[in-house]
Order: sequence, then C-alpha cells, then structure tokens
Amino acid sequence: MISADKRDFKAQHRNKDRKMKFRRTVKTVIFAITAILFLASCGSASKSYTAYSPDQIAKAIITAQDGISALRPLMPEDDYFEEYLRNIYRFESDAVDSITAGAIRYAEGMAADEIAVFLLSDNASVKYVKDTLTEYKQQREYAFTGYAPEQAAILANGSVVNNGNYVALLICREPQIAEAVFTACFSDSPPVINEEKIISPPPVEKTPPLPEPTQRPASDPLHDAEEPPQNDIIVENIFDSDAVLKAWRSGDNTGLSEKSARVLEACLEITGAIIDENMNDFEKETAVNDWIVDWVDYDQEVHSNSPDASPDPDNDNPYGAIINKKAVCSGYSSTFQLLMDMLEIECITVKGSYTATGEEHAWNMVRIDGEWYCTDVTWNDPVGGRGTVAEKHRFLNVTSRYMRETKHLWDEASTPVAGE
Repeated sequence: MISADKRDFKAQHRNKDRKMKFRRTVKTVIFAITAILFLASCGSASKSYTAYSPDQIAKAIITAQDGISALRPLMPEDDYFEEYLRNIYRFESDAVDSITAGAIRYAEGMAADEIAVFLLSDNASVKYVKDTLTEYKQQREYAFTGYAPEQAAILANGSVVNNGNYVALLICREPQIAEAVFTACFSDSPPVINEEKIISPPPVEKTPPLPEPTQRPASDPLHDAEEPPQNDIIVENIFDSDAVLKAWRSGDNTGLSEKSARVLEACLEITGAIIDENMNDFEKETAVNDWIVDWVDYDQEVHSNSPDASPDPDNDNPYGAIINKKAVCSGYSSTFQLLMDMLEIECITVKGSYTATGEEHAWNMVRIDGEWYCTDVTWNDPVGGRGTVAEKHRFLNVTSRYMRETKHLWDEASTPVAGE
C-alpha cells in the first residue's frame, strides 16, 4: 500500500541533489568573485539606481538559481499583493504605504523558495522593512523545522539585503549567488534575464459552484419516495475514532458513519498486512510507525502562502490520513493512537507545542514492557525526506529529554516520564 509516487519522488530527489552539488559550488565561487570584483572596481558600490524594475531584479535572481521551485508571481496590481504584505509579512500600514514598487515571487505548499524585491519611498524605514522580513523568514523556518527540515535549512540560510531604498528577501538554495546578482543589478551592465527559467506554478483550477437547488420533477423516482420517519436516527458522515474502536472490539459496525466504516475496513486490511501474531509490542509499534510514514503525506497546503491553498478538511483525523493520505500532526498522532488501541498497546496522545513558534503540536507515548517512550510519527515523515530507516525512526521511542532538546513543549506534570 506504499505510494509509488512517493518512492519515485524520493529517488528523483536524491539524483537531483547529486547532479547539482558540483554545479552549485562552481557557480557560488564564480558569482562571489564577480561580486567582489564589481564592488572593488567601481566607486558606485553604494549606487542605488537601477534600470531594472523590482520584478526584473527578481527574475534576474531566479535566472541565476539552479533547482529553484516554481514561483507564483504577485504584483502590486494583484488583489492579494497588499494582503500578502499585511497578513503574511506582517507589515504595518505605514510600511505598506511606503512601497512605491515591488514584486513577490513565492513557492506554494511547503517549498521555502521566495524572492521579493521592494522599492521604498524616501521617507520609509528601510530598517523596519528589513527587520520585518527577517522575522518572517525566521518564523517560517521554525514552522518548517521537523516537518520539512531541508526547506527549513533553505530558510535559515536565506537573507534580507538592501541597496539604498531597494530591499530584497532572498530565500533560495544559493543565497550568495542571489546577493551577488542583486548587487549586479545596480551596475552599468545588469545581469541577463532568461525568461525560460522563470517558471510559475500552473493556475489553480476552481471548483465550479454547485447549481441552485430546483424542485424535482414529478417523473423523478425520488419524488414520491416516503420521507423518513422523524424518529429515525440519521448518522452524520463524520469520523468518530471511539465508534470505530468500539466496532473493532465488538465486531458490530452497525450505525457507523460512512467515513468511520471505511476507516474500520482499512484498519482490518492494514493490520492484516503488517502485523504478525509472533511480533512483540515493540515490533508491532514499529510496523505501525513505518506504515504511516510510508503511506501518509504531510498536508503541505496547511503552510502554503497561496490564497488558493486547500488543506484536506480531514487532515486532523485518521480518515484524512488513511483514506485521503493527507494529515497534519493531529492526523498522524490520532491514526497512530487508533492502531495502537486496536493492537492493545497502551498509548496516549500528547497535545503540546513546538517552543520555537508556540504552534500546537501532537505526538504519542507508548508503554512497552512497563516503560514509557515518546514517538512523534509526524517528525518521522519529513517533507522531502528520503525514507531511510534512520529517518523513519528519528522520533521512535525516544526519551522525554530528547523531546525537550528538540523543542517539544508539553504539560509534564500530567504526563508520564519517558526514559528518565
């Protein structure tokens, strides 16, 4: 039941890294030398005029990057531009009003790449804009840590630079090259823009609105159907873990919603495929952890800056994880909890946070042979990961101390201690 698409993506990712490593090193050296020679050879190092518009500067930077994500363009004339400034970057009104020209090109989902260039008015605070963009970059890095460590590293290495009243946010794999290109845009010979390398994501397909309800014609076979008695129980189609677990134990799935019934059927198939009666509890737990990591994908839409982001509505429960193959931390942990309960392995769900951001986070604790251990299935499945055994088990049966060291925060007074 492991997704072939996921395996292919990981293999392609590894090959791509190998091919690009040498080229990146050479390009970085060349651009660094170019920038040094440029600054040393002219007295216009502080020159703040360029014939390029902010978007042309952004395109020049993108042209020089290898392996950059497809970036969605956002211009001042776009409705979402000001909203992005206010709600994504968190600019105050004065800073928004001070932007006389600008361009934002951002990746969607949990891809970190983002290039933004702004020209500020003469009375603007360049320092405030740079500080705010730096804070945005840091918070996004923290949000990706654990979930997408490679993208978090790109954010950590990104930079915010300026030349006069031009300010640029440079989040990409080769930030030194990006800085050199930004600087070169203010020279008498600005870098060449290769439009073929400026790739945008495909447009989002809008779901057509549902037609207005109309009265059924008399020929409609449902027209004369009897209305259900008022005292009949109508099962709402929502997922209910307790109901699934009760049905699992009793063997009676009467009254389950469609979602709950589908999850119960899937769990019977999953446990039949991955669990052997000769396994001990640790081996069963490991098999469940590995199955979830191989089957489920983190719902990247949750962290997308796009106004068209569409997270799975069930990403916080086992239906989203098992049936739709999309989950966030609460979806991973509740799926793990359900399967542990079905296998009669003592398990609890810990609802805490990630201290760097204060954002909510959930993981599990299991009790095996009388000892408690922590397992964070979500962080065992990082976005862009390679799916190695070591990666799948980074947070499998670790200690409370290890969880603290990796910035997990929870109510320790009401939670068992693991490994201490």
